[in-house]
Amino acid sequence: MAGIIGYGVYVPRYRLKQADAAIPWGGFGMGEKSVCGWDEDIISMAAEALENAVNHSGVNASDIGALYLGTASSPYIEQHVAPILAETLGLSPEVSVLDYCGSINAVAAALLSCLDAIEAKRIKTGIVVGTENRRVGPGTEGEVSFGAAAVALVIGDSDTIADIEGRQTYSTLFYDRWRAAKDSWVSNYFDYRFAREYGYQRHVSGACKGLLENLQRKGDDYDHVVFHQPDGRLPALAARDLKINPQKLAPDLTGALGDLGGCSPFVSLAGILDNAKPGAKVLVCSYGSGRSDAFSLVVGNQIEKKRGNGIPLEKYMARKAYLDYPTYLRLTNNLVRAPY
Repeated sequence: MAGIIGYGVYVPRYRLKQADAAIPWGGFGMGEKSVCGWDEDIISMAAEALENAVNHSGVNASDIGALYLGTASSPYIEQHVAPILAETLGLSPEVSVLDYCGSINAVAAALLSCLDAIEAKRIKTGIVVGTENRRVGPGTEGEVSFGAAAVALVIGDSDTIADIEGRQTYSTLFYDRWRAAKDSWVSNYFDYRFAREYGYQRHVSGACKGLLENLQRKGDDYDHVVFHQPDGRLPALAARDLKINPQKLAPDLTGALGDLGGCSPFVSLAGILDNAKPGAKVLVCSYGSGRSDAFSLVVGNQIEKKRGNGIPLEKYMARKAYLDYPTYLRLTNNLVRAPY
């Protein structure tokens, strides 16, 4: 059975108060969000998370057979980011490297592909990397809520800290957020109830119900439940559908880091694994672009042996420095000095 051998995260130290971005445009915001610094982007964040995951897992670069990256924030339309990361690890040119893009569900899609490759015995060990810093425009919803972070999972079928015992997909044709090739930033329909009920709630609940039926389990059989967090309220709606005690939901990260896009459920999972005990059952579900992928994990004894190898999420969350809104606008190239 394939599972997680090791994991790592990276969160930039800069923070922006969400209210600072909202109030100038007549909006409101609560909490704060993580922001890339002048010398950071999705590639540098992914490289940091990747190094943390490899160190935590204890695997050698020569053992890695694939590197799959998922992001909705790629700076390229025609060029892959994964080969850059493969170079940082010194991976063989024969290693399979691939980007999954076009949706905030891309990280989950990359994980599914890695699991398929291991189960088909094409590879023994693979790495899944998620990294997000979605482009935003002044006064948009994303400017207030979208945060930046990266996460990496080393996947294999031996020496695992958490086995992935089941997975289930629920997918329909659904539009809520999008960014076309000609667009400078993410757009949405601004019909929050429609997106909430027919998008997030329907798909997350559908994927989890299918998984629970396959495993002959109930939602409350899990010790920890990790759902994608576009905001702090939506996971409770899916938990109610699945008859899961809300106390079992992963802590809300949106008030501290913002909406982390495709990284959201997996950064939350890393926070859970930082303190999880052997034998604990974890339900994880992603969401994006009309698709959810649910995963059932069982934490193993190896997690205690590797506990000191990684950098916990809590440490990254505590390390922060605040930016004002004009500085943030300059960082995102939404405030540019006139040419001399």
